[in-house]
Amino acid sequence: MTEAENLALARQALAAINAHDIDAYLKNVDDSFVQESESLGRVQGRDGIRQAMTTLFQAFPDLHVDAEELFAAGNHVIVRMLLNGTHKGVFAGVAPTNRTVSWRACNVLEIGSHGKPIRSRIYSDNITLLRQFGVLPAAQATATR
Repeated sequence: MTEAENLALARQALAAINAHDIDAYLKNVDDSFVQESESLGRVQGRDGIRQAMTTLFQAFPDLHVDAEELFAAGNHVIVRMLLNGTHKGVFAGVAPTNRTVSWRACNVLEIGSHGKPIRSRIYSDNITLLRQFGVLPAAQATATR
């Protein structure tokens, strides 16, 4: 696939996430798909992705993802994104706080030769998220001399 086609595929995935349409997301994912992240761990296959997305949407029923930047290089797409939602369900072991949260993440997506994503690695700013949950203290500025 061309880089433009890979970017279009990433945009379709984001649209499916924002619509909370798991089936639309999964139709463009390879059977062997593997996703890794600190928040949800290693997830394999369509069933694993369905479970992970269900967990995410239960934790943040109003989740919305904005792509701040999309880059394509060969068979890889990098998406820098801003996630927003209200914490209404358990996420990363943290009970619901009912707080509105916003955090950034970066997804490195590998597209297989057959035109479907085969691997995803999500790097998420979980420190910011956990601070907004109230689990970690707010950052303290320190003066230096």
